[in-house]
Amino acid sequence: MHIVFVSREYHDSKRGGGIATYLHDLISLVLEQGHQVTLITASDDTTQYSFTANGRFTKVNLEGGDFIIPEIEPGLITMKKFRVFFRFFSYRMKVLREVLKLKNVDVLEVPEFGAESVFFRKFDYPVVYRLQTSSLLDRTNGGVFKFRMGLIPNFFTGYFEKRMLGNANYITSCSASLKDWTSTYFKIPQNQIEVLYNPINLKNWKFSRSNDSLFSSKILYVGTVSYEKGVGELVEACQVLKRKGLNITLTIVGKLGTFGKKLQHDLKDNTWCTFTGHINKQELAYIYESHSVAVFPSHWEAMGLVVLEAMYSGALVVGSSEGGMSELIVDGESGFLVAPKDAVGLAEKIEHVLELDPEEKVKISTNAICHVKENFADKKIIPQFLEYYNKAVADFKDRSKK
Repeated sequence: MHIVFVSREYHDSKRGGGIATYLHDLISLVLEQGHQVTLITASDDTTQYSFTANGRFTKVNLEGGDFIIPEIEPGLITMKKFRVFFRFFSYRMKVLREVLKLKNVDVLEVPEFGAESVFFRKFDYPVVYRLQTSSLLDRTNGGVFKFRMGLIPNFFTGYFEKRMLGNANYITSCSASLKDWTSTYFKIPQNQIEVLYNPINLKNWKFSRSNDSLFSSKILYVGTVSYEKGVGELVEACQVLKRKGLNITLTIVGKLGTFGKKLQHDLKDNTWCTFTGHINKQELAYIYESHSVAVFPSHWEAMGLVVLEAMYSGALVVGSSEGGMSELIVDGESGFLVAPKDAVGLAEKIEHVLELDPEEKVKISTNAICHVKENFADKKIIPQFLEYYNKAVADFKDRSKK
């Protein structure tokens, strides 16, 4: 099967996030199954086009993207931020032209985020729309953004995302929570959306955690350091525990935006809190296995691949009860759920986890590892993707005959 992926980001991009990680793992695993893959993505340097082919994998980095990475393209930054408007259509036309060059395609997948399929019409193969998180989804409340001037780019892009999904025949979602959100706010029938969780490639992770690591008071957060991810409440919760006399430490791993940089500055004199910035997988594996409690208190999350990574490392995981994390964690058995935006409640939950009996900690750690292997590992998930693609191809052929 020749599978084409279109995505604004990939794992080697400085803009890479959850979609980039998902795609990298999925593509690697599909290639292992003997399939052919073409990826069409955007160059971080929007002046550069590149084409690489390695065996059954072809990657196209398109120029002309509608974003700006200041350290790559310095100068006139304010003006370049308007690329989301004046390059929106021209870049998506480049995507279409690149797709039309391809031969012998069986199926194409594109995320709803970014509306890169705005010019897609009828191809000779099915287009699968992958729900990752719409530009209109407000993570602070799990609803839709209320209009304000600073969110005009979200509403501009979100309009086209909604329009594309309204015309889609094949839609998958990374969680039931995101499926429900899309069905509610975009009026997509529930039975038109198939839930396929993002897979975790277990071969990417080699852990050698000792049981003793579970008895420390080392707390970990991994992900983008932003308000919506609940990092502010996590810091407040740790401060509550410090005032109670608990000798805890907090390690915050991930990209720092405006919120993260301010938080880092505010905590610069607190030796118990460390910011690492972005790190590679080998370093992250060591950090996972050397911390006892991993906390992900997002206000709302579509899925949260870092939750699965932390669980697979054997950490005692505390995740948000809102959104897709609640589908990954069995509360009290393979981890713990906590209501978001409640620093005091989060502090109580972390303290509860830290004070568990040693036998209970080992049991939950073991349960977490087994839960990931049995429900979210590549061997479980990849066949589901391939089955869906094959069904889409068969259904598309049937529709074409009518």
